[in-house]
Amino acid sequence: MRKILPAGILVILISMVSQMGFILNADVIDGHYLTLIGVVIGLCIGVLYFIYRRKQSLKYMNVIFNLDKRPWYQQPPNYPMTFFFSILGGMIAVSLLNNMPDTGNRRVEIYKVTKMAERRIRYDFIEYLELTNEDGAITYRPKDNQSFSIGQEVEVTIEKGLLGFSQVLNAVPRNS
Repeated sequence: MRKILPAGILVILISMVSQMGFILNADVIDGHYLTLIGVVIGLCIGVLYFIYRRKQSLKYMNVIFNLDKRPWYQQPPNYPMTFFFSILGGMIAVSLLNNMPDTGNRRVEIYKVTKMAERRIRYDFIEYLELTNEDGAITYRPKDNQSFSIGQEVEVTIEKGLLGFSQVLNAVPRNS
């Protein structure tokens, strides 16, 4: 049972990263790299937290102490929860930092709808489009009142984020 528990936690963590990466960065061009950067930053924050905690524990080490009234740095660490929340926080912080400011670097490109699909996130399905042109493929989550068909050409407004990752702001059908 003890060998299955870390594998189960790892599966849950990978599932969380995959689903949160899609929710946060589906409209970002090469958003999987932005998700990876957030995960690495979260892991670094978690490791730095445990280093700081260990330093505090050694600094205020007591030989005799009451188990009920130990300070936070002397209580047993909860590694899975700490890394879960640090990775989640790193992903959210990097995504918000990239998407928050208005850099003014907007451009409009023509894409063609090649695929309409949906992705399951917990108990709901999120619809998205795959748009392609000669430069590559991007994903776009349409708004509630937008409808597209496969093969339709769309004008896509793209803005460069603060971290250099471009995001899709809007897609409208092209007037031919």
